Amino acid sequence: MLYTIITAFSIAILIVITPGAALFSLLKTSIARGFKAGFWQAVGISLSDLLIVVFCLCGLAHIMENDTVRLITSIVGGIILIIYGSYTFLNQNTDLNPKRKDQLEARFQNKQFKFKAYEFITIGFTFNFTNPFVWILWLGILPYSGETLNQRILFFLITLGIIFSFDLCKSFFAHKIKDFLTPEKIFLISRISGLLIGILGIVLIVRTLIII
Repeated sequence: MLYTIITAFSIAILIVITPGAALFSLLKTSIARGFKAGFWQAVGISLSDLLIVVFCLCGLAHIMENDTVRLITSIVGGIILIIYGSYTFLNQNTDLNPKRKDQLEARFQNKQFKFKAYEFITIGFTFNFTNPFVWILWLGILPYSGETLNQRILFFLITLGIIFSFDLCKSFFAHKIKDFLTPEKIFLISRISGLLIGILGIVLIVRTLIII
C-alpha cells in the first residue's frame, strides 16, 4: 500500500511539472478571467483525465494503440489546438482587449455579462481529451498502478487528486499575478499563449506524422 502511494505521488509530480497545451490554456484563462474561470477549466481537465483512466481500467484504451486511430486523433487534436490558438492570437474583439473597456463597462451595468462555467469546463476537457499523448501517458502509467483493483483505484485517486490540486494552485497564483499586470499586458499574455497553443498543435501533428 505504501509503495502504491509513493509511486502515485512521484508520477503525479512528474505530470504536473510537464508543460502542455492544457497548462498554457489554464494559465491564460486564470490570468485573463480570474481564479474562478481557471478553477472550472481545471475541473474540465480533471474530468477528461478521469474518463481516460476509466477507459484504461476497462481495457478500452487499447484502441489508442492503433496507428490509424492515433493518426486521426492527433490530426483532429492538433487542428483544434491550432484553431483555438489562432483565434486567441488574432481575435481583437475579445473582452480582454483594453480598447473595448467602455463596451464592457456598459455590459456590466446592463447585467448582460454572465459567467458560464460550462464553457471553461468544455475547453479544459477538450484540450486534454483530444490529445493522444495524454492517452499514451496514462497507458504508460497503467502498469505502475498496482496488481489489484483496489491498488489501482487508490493509485489513480491519489494521482488525479494531486494533479487537480496543483492545477488549482497554478490557477490561484496565476490569478494573483494579474494584480501586478496592466490590461494591455494581460491582453498580450493572452495572445502569446494563443500563439504557443497553436504551435503545440502544429508540433502535435508533425510529431505524430514522424512517429507513425
